[in-house]
This record gives sequence, C-alpha cells and structure tokens, in this order.
Amino acid sequence: MFTEAITVNGPEQLGNIQVPKRASYIRVIMLELSRIASHLLWLGPFMADIGAQTPFFYIFRERELIYDLFEAATERVEGVGFVGREEVINWGLSGPMLRASGIQWDLREVDNYECYEELDWEVQWQKEGDSLARYLVRIGEMVESIKIIQQALEGIPGGPYENFEIRCFDREKEPEWNDFEYRFIGKKSSPTFELPKQELYVA
Repeated sequence: MFTEAITVNGPEQLGNIQVPKRASYIRVIMLELSRIASHLLWLGPFMADIGAQTPFFYIFRERELIYDLFEAATERVEGVGFVGREEVINWGLSGPMLRASGIQWDLREVDNYECYEELDWEVQWQKEGDSLARYLVRIGEMVESIKIIQQALEGIPGGPYENFEIRCFDREKEPEWNDFEYRFIGKKSSPTFELPKQELYVA
C-alpha cells in the first residue's frame, strides 16, 4: 500500500486537496498492515537462517491473511483486466483465457484425442472475463486434472504401450501439414521436418 499512498499523496499535496478524516484513518490502518506484512516477509527467512524452520511457515500464513484483507478491500482481481467474448475470439486467445470469457471450448473435449472421452471430467469456464475468472478457471482445471489422473491410474489397462509395427514414415509423399498425414509413436524421436522459409507450424 506504500506505493498507492505515494500515488495519491503527491497529487493531493500539489492540488491542496483536503482528505476526509475517515479516509485518513483508513489509510493509516492499511499502511500499518503493509508495514507488518513487509516485516513478516523479512522475519520468515531471518528465522530460517538462525535454524528456526517451523516459524517460517506460520509467518507467511499470517502474511497471507493480511493480503487477503487487501484483496477484499481493493477488489484487486474482480472486474480487472476484462476481456469479452468477442475480443478473445478476434484476438485468437485460447486455453483459460478463452474459457474465462464465457466460451466452453476445450480441445480435450472437442477433438476427443487420447482417451479423454472415457474419463469423467468437466470443462472449467467462467463468464465474467476478468482476472478473477481466469484465476478460477485455472484453479478449477487443476482440480479436474487431479480427478483425471486418479481415474487414469485406476483404469489404466494392461498390455504394451508401444505399437512396434507402425514405425514408418511415407517419404515418397509430400507431408500434408494441415491434415496431419504422418505417423509417429508417443514421444519417440521422429523424422526432422523442414518447413519452407517464412512458414510456421504450431500445434
């Protein structure tokens, strides 16, 4: 909060702006909380340096409580950094950025690649399009990833994990990049593809 104080105090002094007493008291409270948070940030590593490892974690827990209060007071992420549905489409955004703006689009569901269709999971999305929505989408996706991993570990079948019969590449035919007319095995080394200059391929 110290940088915020400088930002408002400078113009107020230049313009001789009188701040309400209530606002001044609130500022003092927030500034002193900032001071405590700053000193806790110093105290944690200091305690660890002298051999007191356990207090390090408790100190940062208390510091996070102060930052939770700051976030609630300032609405630091809610309504901030808004990107609407039309913008994410026109700008070509993808992933959590896309899903945080109200578009339920996930390649794992749309393309049905690998065995995702055999597992129980949900596309995480929000409609607000702000920083908070993007945060919630990512947190939700981590939870879904854990669910997917647990199901995959429980349901993984036996048998080989490689197809040794398909280890070829048709070199007589020019590769068609737009429809993926080539074959490969997992993460094994694949032939080196050379693209024409000034062309880019990204998957």
